[in-house]
Amino acid sequence: MYADLEHVKILIAFLKKYKIRNLVLSPGTRNVAFVHSVEKDNFFHCYSIVDERSAGFFGIGLIQELQEPVAICCTSGTAVCNYSSAVMEAYYQKLPLLVLTADRNPYYLNQFEDQMIPQQGIFSKSCKTEISLPFIRNREDVWYCGRILNEALLELNHRGKGPVHINFPIPDGHMDYVSEELPKVHAIERFTADEDEGLKKCFGKLGQNKKILVIYGQDAPGQEKKALLVKQFAEKYNAVFAVDHLSNLMTEGCVSTFMITKTLTADVQKELMPDIVISLNGNFVSGIRALMHKAGQEVRHWLVCESGEIADPFRKLQFVFEMSAQRFLEKAIEYAPEGKAKADYRMAWEEREKKLIYPETEYCDFYTVRQFMDRIPGNSLLHLANSSSVRLAQYFKLDSTVRVYCNRGTNGIDGSMSAFIAQSYVAKCKSFLLIGDLSFFYDMNAFWNRYINSNMRILLNNNEGAEIFHYTHGKEKIDTIDDYMAVAHHTSAKGWALERGFLYLEAHDKASYEKALEIFFGDSDKPVLLEAFTDKEKDAKILKEIEYQNGAFAQSGTPGLLDGIKKNVKDKIKERIKSSLYEG
Repeated sequence: MYADLEHVKILIAFLKKYKIRNLVLSPGTRNVAFVHSVEKDNFFHCYSIVDERSAGFFGIGLIQELQEPVAICCTSGTAVCNYSSAVMEAYYQKLPLLVLTADRNPYYLNQFEDQMIPQQGIFSKSCKTEISLPFIRNREDVWYCGRILNEALLELNHRGKGPVHINFPIPDGHMDYVSEELPKVHAIERFTADEDEGLKKCFGKLGQNKKILVIYGQDAPGQEKKALLVKQFAEKYNAVFAVDHLSNLMTEGCVSTFMITKTLTADVQKELMPDIVISLNGNFVSGIRALMHKAGQEVRHWLVCESGEIADPFRKLQFVFEMSAQRFLEKAIEYAPEGKAKADYRMAWEEREKKLIYPETEYCDFYTVRQFMDRIPGNSLLHLANSSSVRLAQYFKLDSTVRVYCNRGTNGIDGSMSAFIAQSYVAKCKSFLLIGDLSFFYDMNAFWNRYINSNMRILLNNNEGAEIFHYTHGKEKIDTIDDYMAVAHHTSAKGWALERGFLYLEAHDKASYEKALEIFFGDSDKPVLLEAFTDKEKDAKILKEIEYQNGAFAQSGTPGLLDGIKKNVKDKIKERIKSSLYEG
């Protein structure tokens, strides 16, 4: 029987999963739930050492002789402090000593409770990593507990061996021992580029799957070698590479998935749901994350990451490949099954992409961005500011020779203009920035330097506030949305642009915008800023209608919503939109 505490049972299940059998136990009140649970389990070999200082070194002796990780466990308070010398010794000897410390409820810290000290981080200078387990209240807690346990236990032997500290709080009160089974847990495996046997097995399994989706995240331009590898990988495995403009990659096997993933109907979602999703290069704009959160546990995630860190954005992580994206692709191609896989899965994504409808709209930011993206010349530089700007840009195609950048590391709105000015100053080629009004005014100090060049072209979409909140919420839900969320304003960039020597253009409708674009994309001995004024509420409404058209009507061939659609159909669509069909 195991203690009726989910996080303790998960911890024990992971010890068994990682084959950590030898436990050195010291007596105390707080760790009784753990001790009594493991002492009756025949998987474990338990040793009883009263003095924690001696217990730590006893564990070291076992590690030295057995050449495998050993765990030591004690109660809360000063008992933990007595492990310090042994933990430090293990750190410098590079021994995989697993330190398990029971704790009291962290809410009680510094509240004059007995046997309670700051145990989290107590070995920060002498452990490879330290974690503290949460109390389990919901499914997200279960996932988080498993994720950090995987992260900690993998670190015992990662890039050299060493001690790891796991702190686990125990609630006060009576403890029941009524659980007959441990929960099922999943151990994440990590591979390096020189583990050939393991990689062969992985890619052998990969070849047995019919639906492989590879997310190719943000990458620097000029990846010709990777583009060739992507094409070969796609052919070998019938894989689809999900890309957006920040990927700076477009070759055979690549599909722009932004609009597709935002407008999936249930039947198409089922058809396109992968068996395995592989992520390369980190950040991406596409809505793959939302798609994967709707998937069952049978879908597995493979993470390719040079640092080998455990990142589990889809809650389905199976393997981590500690290598570069290029090295992963090379290894996968080397160990790929013979022959060429059927391209059924890729064709399904490509067919869905062909069915997307981009109707002509009235004047709005969707319209301004569309005309802007269509006219950006090849071999130029494009910087996309965050929030609505980077998202709107994904709806439209771009010449494959355009180099695309975005400060997507944290997705913050600050600094886009500053980064763009530095890029364009060094690049010398025609350089374009797509930016919204809040991002612009937040970073308007960027104009106050001496590095402004005539090659700069800035499209400022000014809809006098944060459109994103009108898209995700709208005045129907929050009538005060413009006060503190969308922060409505009536500010123009005209004065500041003219002061800083820009050629300033403005547009309020299609006619003035088209006229301004002719000058904007033409030659000029000054940098050019085009300020396109739109209405944020209407912008959000039109975007929702376009997405709804693609989600509900794309396969039926219904005419465009915004051009010639019958009024009664349009009214029904509006009602559906108001009924919160969109998650934002």
